[in-house]
Amino acid sequence: MNLDANGAANPNLSKNRQQRASKPRTSIFTDEEKKKLGKDGGGVPYTDDYEVSKLAWVQTPIYYEDCFELEQLGDPCGHRNSLYYDAVHCGYDGYGTASMMSTNALIRRSALDSVGGMQYGSFNEGALTGQRMISEGWDSAYFRKDWDGDVRDPDARFPLVVGMVPESVAATMKYRKRVAQGASEIMLQLPLTHGLMDDEWFKQYQKERTIHPPDKARPWPVVIMRWIIYFNEYWYPLSSIQWCLYAILVAYMLFVGSLVFYLNPDMVCYAYMPYIIMCGLINRAATRPVASMDSVAGAETCFSFAWANVAGFLSALVDRITCKKQSTKKRWGTQGAVKSRTSILQLPNVLMFFTLIFGVFYGLYVFFTRSYNTPWDVLPGIVLALYIIMSLLPVCRMTIQEYFGWSLETMQDRGHMSSAIVLAILAAWASLWKFVYVSDQGSIMF
Repeated sequence: MNLDANGAANPNLSKNRQQRASKPRTSIFTDEEKKKLGKDGGGVPYTDDYEVSKLAWVQTPIYYEDCFELEQLGDPCGHRNSLYYDAVHCGYDGYGTASMMSTNALIRRSALDSVGGMQYGSFNEGALTGQRMISEGWDSAYFRKDWDGDVRDPDARFPLVVGMVPESVAATMKYRKRVAQGASEIMLQLPLTHGLMDDEWFKQYQKERTIHPPDKARPWPVVIMRWIIYFNEYWYPLSSIQWCLYAILVAYMLFVGSLVFYLNPDMVCYAYMPYIIMCGLINRAATRPVASMDSVAGAETCFSFAWANVAGFLSALVDRITCKKQSTKKRWGTQGAVKSRTSILQLPNVLMFFTLIFGVFYGLYVFFTRSYNTPWDVLPGIVLALYIIMSLLPVCRMTIQEYFGWSLETMQDRGHMSSAIVLAILAAWASLWKFVYVSDQGSIMF
């Protein structure tokens, strides 16, 4: 039933949604299922018949209430995660493989019973339960009420559930580490639910209510895409290793004073630069559901949460190698520490941040003392270091503020002076470079 803003029944509300709901999503069905769904007849209403409806759960996005961190600071911890919720997850929905996120989900009871209920024993019990239901032949859907309905009606589009952001960077880091460990546990196929289910109860329940999961057969393009989605969902902690190595490699280049790889000028000129320009043009011409600043915040968190993701992966890997079976109480006991103001997971970001700052100054010293006539040895490392520093700056700034008890309004560029300072530094650097080069070479370089 559709309700209006006053809670009264309104059959005319969200007609577009009713029309779309009456049409089957035939892209994930076989030819036989399309016939049962009545493809030529315009679809059928929802039913609990397994042969007609394979929908196991409906997932909605995770929204957060407006706060100072989101509105004024620009979401430095990437809580909105717009790239995932506004773009990636919409693609999952097209293949009936929306990920379950342990919250904001409406679950079909028979689908949940077919796998023995919630699959506890993992840090990411929702994703584990959803993955096992998908493996049993069920489908899932992704629903956004804030995108559904008449755009001219201000009451037709709204978020279904709104929560609160974690209270500190430490809480965010521990949450990210927990999610990464849960994803790694699923990836490594740990015996997560061993001994956590009453087998006798489940056998008796199956006798009382026989559950027949739907047919697992799917068109081959859907099968391939579901494998790709699986790797994207549960192998991402491994990709964080490259961001950690990236930062370490840049710091190494700064202190060594030279590149650790050969910079081919022809490759940069004729391949890399056209590629960057082409990506920029396509990005501008495309219809993007994600705002530009949300995309920037998502890119910054690649470095900010890399160490937490790697820590989660290593924890799961140790459990896999040692075959250690932690009790549920012990595994979930770490959540009580989320309210603490600091976390050891914040330390790598802070250390890398100040290491790169010191490395930039040392790189400039090397540049003006011995590499001013070969700038290609030092400048690439300095530029890459500045990029990583700016990516780590929002989270490191909040970490320092929370550690010393400072207000989040401190250490902010209210007057937009940073742009002027950067231009002044560039001008001073160019002048000094020219002076040093002329003094040594006796000629004008530029």
